Amino acid sequence: MKTEYKYISFKLTDGKDNKKGALCLNKKTGTVLGYIEYYKLWKQYAIEFLEDCVFNNSCLLDIADFLGQLNKNEGIKPEKIVNNKSSIVNRQS
Repeated sequence: MKTEYKYISFKLTDGKDNKKGALCLNKKTGTVLGYIEYYKLWKQYAIEFLEDCVFNNSCLLDIADFLGQLNKNEGIKPEKIVNNKSSIVNRQS
């Protein structure tokens, strides 16, 4: 599974409520840009961006590519355990 792109990268996680997903990260700074989680109503993974994040078409295509990979393979194994969103945001402050 491709997780490294030109400007962004993804880290697979076990998110809040033990949901599997991923973090979308700025490759240069490591800053969290958004969270990817499985949405039961849509029956697929989707991304929730953080406030004040700006993306060009290249980054959006990379995000779409990564989401496509996740949605083809729902049984992914997380590389790193993260307990919840708030613990990640608090560490960056």
